[in-house]
Amino acid sequence: MPPTIDPGRLDTVIECVDLDAMVEFFTQVVGLRVDRIAPADSPSTIVLSGHGASVRLHRGAIDVPGRFALAVSDDRAGSTLTAPNGTEIELVADGAGYALPDNRPSLSVVRSDDGFGAGRAGMAYRDLLPDRWGGRFIASHIRIPGGGAVADVVHFHRIRFQMIFCARGWVDLVYEDQGPPFRLEAGDCVVQPPEIRHRVLQASVGLEVIEIGCPAVHDTFVEHSIELPTAVAVPDRHDRQCTPPSARSKATNVDAGSAPPQRTHVSSSGRRPSAASSFQ
Repeated sequence: MPPTIDPGRLDTVIECVDLDAMVEFFTQVVGLRVDRIAPADSPSTIVLSGHGASVRLHRGAIDVPGRFALAVSDDRAGSTLTAPNGTEIELVADGAGYALPDNRPSLSVVRSDDGFGAGRAGMAYRDLLPDRWGGRFIASHIRIPGGGAVADVVHFHRIRFQMIFCARGWVDLVYEDQGPPFRLEAGDCVVQPPEIRHRVLQASVGLEVIEIGCPAVHDTFVEHSIELPTAVAVPDRHDRQCTPPSARSKATNVDAGSAPPQRTHVSSSGRRPSAASSFQ
């Protein structure tokens, strides 16, 4: 694998016949700004930036359309902007909230021999609720056959509810503000509040968990700004937002961080353990 280079900025190159019309589209319609023009006496390349992107427009003999996705927070999501050379900019929801579909209960039977598919971080997923009850819920049977260190990163889910039940083996987890990592063993269950940052660290060979979430379709975000465990433990998060202050204005329609993750163990008789054995 070649060594990583630091070019300073990565541009998307768009070939076009009418350079002036493309510049007008990207500045007046999309809202980018012009950063560089070359050469000055007869421009053939113009570089623009904005919305976290850099676009290099190059005058060519033919139009070569590109395709972009631009996150928006209003009702324009779902529409498409088309540039003079045919480049399409799809306006998509910015992920600041989530849709909560109407609940449509149904009876479904999932057999034990139904296959697993490849999920994130090397985990295998089996769908336990194929019709998702209209998109209201998702239920997954997750396993890590090989065990050992899990190729996970600090992340969070923009979700309303999420519960993880350890059915077999064990898994080490760490949560934002909740102190050092802890081990979830067979019979343990953790309910984690929306958007709390967390990471899966290690798992036993043959780990199997059942995960239930609402809604079925939700976004998972990688967290780049903090490391876990956090330096200070704040077990009681009842008055805390999980979303950082800089992003709270975007986190609409999210019940963020109403409580710390709760871990309990249910015995074969169904009785809970004493309060001392519950995760605080």
